Amino acid sequence: MYLGPMFLFAAFASLFYVPGFMDTPLGLLTPRQLLSQLLFSVFALIALASLAHSIERDPVWPWRPEFRRMVNTLFKRTP
Repeated sequence: MYLGPMFLFAAFASLFYVPGFMDTPLGLLTPRQLLSQLLFSVFALIALASLAHSIERDPVWPWRPEFRRMVNTLFKRTP
């Protein structure tokens, strides 16, 4: 459920990436580059937070009991 927003925000973050940002002195950055990099940082942090929430809550990860239950019913195994 949280993987969709994670991919969406990661795509938004990729739109605002500024190549060579860490090598450029802050005095030489244009306002457009600075704003773009700030938006990249915000969207990347939201994507990481959504991924962390997905790992904690979604049943699509193999270590979650819901995943094991689903696989067991899919392969008709009894626990």
